[in-house]
This record gives sequence, structure tokens and C-alpha cells, in this order.
Amino acid sequence: MKLKQLRRNAHEKLKECAGVASPELDADLIIMHALDLSKEELLTKDPEVSDAAAVQVNAYINKRLKGVPVQYITGRTEFMSLEFEVNDSTLIPRQDTEILVEEIIKRCRSAGAQLHILDIGCGSGCIGISLARYLPSAVVCGIDISEKALKTASANAERLMVSGRTRFVRHDIKDGIDGFESDVIVSNPPYIPSGEISQLQTEVADFEPRSALDGGTDGLDFYRLIIPDAAGRGALVAFEVGTGQADAVAAMMKNHGYSDVEIIPDLSGIDRVVLGHAQ
Repeated sequence: MKLKQLRRNAHEKLKECAGVASPELDADLIIMHALDLSKEELLTKDPEVSDAAAVQVNAYINKRLKGVPVQYITGRTEFMSLEFEVNDSTLIPRQDTEILVEEIIKRCRSAGAQLHILDIGCGSGCIGISLARYLPSAVVCGIDISEKALKTASANAERLMVSGRTRFVRHDIKDGIDGFESDVIVSNPPYIPSGEISQLQTEVADFEPRSALDGGTDGLDFYRLIIPDAAGRGALVAFEVGTGQADAVAAMMKNHGYSDVEIIPDLSGIDRVVLGHAQ
């Protein structure tokens, strides 16, 4: 079979599935991954594809039809113009989270001395590693309860050439953050209310790690842990929050003595980031 025919077949298969929001893009990403092709090669060349390679592509397409996120199939995703390894032990980075990273960069790009950043619930390491890449003075410590996630973060730091300024430590946030240096504390914690997880898209509810989604009854459990613990440390503290949670998180920060508390919307106008100084 020729590449163009294989591509048409893959497009048509995914178009038939109502749960796949971007069938042509997903099919192209899967084909490029399976056949080790660049975007240019996919669009301009039409070589013969071996039977074995076609079988592999179809196997991946069938996984996508079952709801497996394309990022878990390819094992890669882009965040902050960097390529990150992801797997079923880590959340898939979203564009909304780039707002969190960009706001920290804005406030810290002129920092001259070494800047210690603590990334709570680091997952794939996308937040902390991006900050290390774009802030030359940053030294990042990422903490997470998942050993597999920490291995993924370490591999990403190595690939993106910041392993010398990053480290990843297994730690339960319920045990507090004493002992971790922090000029900046950043977190995209689990914030989905427990009862709403089953209502999420299949690829999220069934395939992304529940421990990275479940924020308790109202989604605010982890903010209740982190905000009082970080209070008084003199750090810039920045969170990603879920829809409708920004005011509650900002109020918590103010109640614990944080100054200059701000709420930042994402590109859709949804309040997505809350930050302030833990005086």
C-alpha cells in the first residue's frame, strides 16, 4: 500500500468516530510516529509502505478509536515549544498550563541570582523543565508521589539538556514542604471534583491517571494543603486552577496573608492562574 492511501484510510477511520475531535491531525501524528516520518515527508512523499508497517499503523489507529489519547500512543507531546515524553503515569500537558509558565517567566526573567523553583506534583516535568529552559538562573526541584512520573520527568530533563539544574524527588505533599528551597512555588495540582471525573472526555476519564485529576469533593483539597504550608516563606506562589475555582483559591491565599494576589485568564477568558507572594 502507498503512503497516501494509508493516510486516507486512517483519516476515514477516525472521522467515523464521534469521540475523536481532530481525526486528520491524530491520524497524521500516528502515521509519522509509526513510520518515523517528518511532516514534510508525510505531505510530499508517497512511498510503498510495508505490510508490517501498515499493520502497526492500523493497530495504533484502533487504539485511538478505543479512546487512548494520541499523545500516549506516540509517547510525545509539545509544550512551550518543547517536546516532552508522556505516558499513562503523567497528565498530558495542556496549552492552558502554558499560561502558568509564562506568568512565572514574566516575573522572574530579570532574576540575577540563583532562583530556586519548587514544582509540586511535577508529573512529566513540563512546568519545571520549561522554567529551567527559559530562566537561565533557575534551579528546579520537582516533587511527585509517582515513581514512574519522576522517571519520566528525569528523562525529559536529560533530553532537553537541563538535568544539571533540575532534580526530581518522590514526596507526598501531605508531608509538607519543609526542607525544599523555594523562591518560587508552582503547582498544577489535581483539581477535578471527584464526582465529575466520570463525566470528562473518555481519553481523560479512562486513560489519564486519576491521582493527577482527583482534587476531592470540591476539587480544592490540594490548595488547602499547599497554601497554608507555603505561607510565610517569602516565595512567589502560582497555581493553575479549574473552571470556577479562581476566586476560592485567591480568597484562601489572602486569608493566609499572601500579598499581590492576582487572577490571570487563559486564552479562552477562563480564570486559569492564581498567584501571589507568601509574605
